[in-house]
Amino acid sequence: MAVQQKTYSAESADIKHFVSGEKKKNDHYLHAVIHFDGMIDENVLIQAIQATLSSLPLLSCRYVEQNDKAYWEETGWKAQTMVHVEETDDRESAIQKNLTVKLNEKKGPQLRISVIRKNKKDSLAIVLNHMICDGGGFKEYLYLLSSCYSRIASGESLLDDPYLPDPTARSIYQIFDTMNDQQLDQIKNAQLTNYVQSEKDHLPLSGDENQPFIITHETNAARFDSIKNDAKSKGATINDALFAAYVCALSDVVRADPIVLDCPVNLRAYLPPETHPGFCNLTSNITCVVPSHVGTTFEEALLSVKKAMDAEKSSLEPLRVYWDLEEAYQTHSLSEAKRIFPSIYSIPVNGMTNIGIIDENKLAFAGLVIRDVFISGSIKYAPYFQIAVTTFRKKMTFCTNFHGTDQDRTFLERFVNRMIEFLPHQ
Repeated sequence: MAVQQKTYSAESADIKHFVSGEKKKNDHYLHAVIHFDGMIDENVLIQAIQATLSSLPLLSCRYVEQNDKAYWEETGWKAQTMVHVEETDDRESAIQKNLTVKLNEKKGPQLRISVIRKNKKDSLAIVLNHMICDGGGFKEYLYLLSSCYSRIASGESLLDDPYLPDPTARSIYQIFDTMNDQQLDQIKNAQLTNYVQSEKDHLPLSGDENQPFIITHETNAARFDSIKNDAKSKGATINDALFAAYVCALSDVVRADPIVLDCPVNLRAYLPPETHPGFCNLTSNITCVVPSHVGTTFEEALLSVKKAMDAEKSSLEPLRVYWDLEEAYQTHSLSEAKRIFPSIYSIPVNGMTNIGIIDENKLAFAGLVIRDVFISGSIKYAPYFQIAVTTFRKKMTFCTNFHGTDQDRTFLERFVNRMIEFLPHQ
């Protein structure tokens, strides 16, 4: 008699990411790199990953579409299949190779961690299926993994922690259920404006589906303080400043007017403080739209971006997309819902995601000093383009993930450098 495998519902947001991959907008995987000053114990790492499966069982599942249903099915993948160790003389090349690996969501597992070892110092190249969670969830997963690693390494108990995420709490209704009727009406009646984009919005990128790459640019702690203090003096945020610099760089290159940018927003802000959501996608998007002429100076761009962002921040409009996705998913067949999704969730071709600060107190592997860490999103296909920013010990890393030619890589290196030049410095 065949054993019935445990299954978990696929949420509309999971399928949204799967469709983005099918439509060749991005590869729907999240990426992270952690550099250590020493060597990690891979056996303890394997045990730590296994321990996280109680909070994130989807890591050992496969994604299934069958009989017009979508779900996750346990397939018995163990943590040792998710860890790969590679000794190398070329750390950067090995990281690139392992960071741009494509997972197979329909087979599993949904996580791959490569230990890149050179001169008795390790780096982790981590790939996680974006269908499972967003950048905020990925960051929380890395905290959980490091905590489990530290506990196992020091011989502590791994008994259930009441603050662990609930593996079943993945639905967008954990947001909607906290809202009153008036708020829900606001969401349902929010007016979404879709900006028709053309080649005028595109960066001059050729694209090459067979050449994925991830490039990084960094700024130091002093630069972080300069950006933060300058923005604060103008009543703005670091996020506003980053988008203003992006607008300035774009206005030098694209012919579009206005400039339309995609800005992810973390919906966890709507949850009560004591809530511990599961690992899921709780990121929506606001659209930052500014006239192209404001990119002439950083100061003018900052004021325009701040005005556009402030208007969006006070709105429940970002939740309308989730409401519509959920309604389409619940009232249509799976195949029809997948056909409708791109018309509901149509992102601008240019975007930036500020994944935020990585807390060094929460990301701590027992006995190991972390030299550096960054998280980035999916790898885009032309003409789609995104910059992902993370901050660790005030050091900002700007990540550009793209499938492109050598000429594309050269252009993007210059483009991001140019963007950073616009940001305030001492």
